[in-house]
Amino acid sequence: MTEPVTAAPGIGRRLAALLYEALLLLALLLIVSFPFAGMKGALLDGWPRLFFQLYLVGVVSAYFTWFWRNGGQTLPMKTWRIRLVALSTPQLSVGRAIARIFCAVVLYGPACAGVALMFFPGRVNPALTVLLFVPMVATWWWARFDPDRQFLHDRIAGTRQISVLA
Repeated sequence: MTEPVTAAPGIGRRLAALLYEALLLLALLLIVSFPFAGMKGALLDGWPRLFFQLYLVGVVSAYFTWFWRNGGQTLPMKTWRIRLVALSTPQLSVGRAIARIFCAVVLYGPACAGVALMFFPGRVNPALTVLLFVPMVATWWWARFDPDRQFLHDRIAGTRQISVLA
């Protein structure tokens, strides 16, 4: 069954869905980290740490890819009535989903590091912290002036967020 669609959702709605998504991802990452909980100090250095980090990246990538390919919506996207679609094909391909995830990490990842650095005042140059937010703010400004109101990572990946009417 297909729902009627309208133009791109507002930036506020997409940011609210992003915050909701962050909370769900935090819970998911805590749950999938339980098997490693007994290792304690073993994950602090070397290849075990790299393996654990790659495992978490794989879990997050699988989460988004599966939901976007099976209905185009994660739970927060359903709540805020947002759907992700491919521009050129009826169903989002795995490659396009991975490309979107990669672009989003490049654009939003530095801001996440900036937030973490805020917990160490006096030890980190404030100018560096501000610079880490530039890519994220740039993609928001891009969406503000884009004719279809799409974020930069959607443009690069060939995807589009649309509003879904109830």
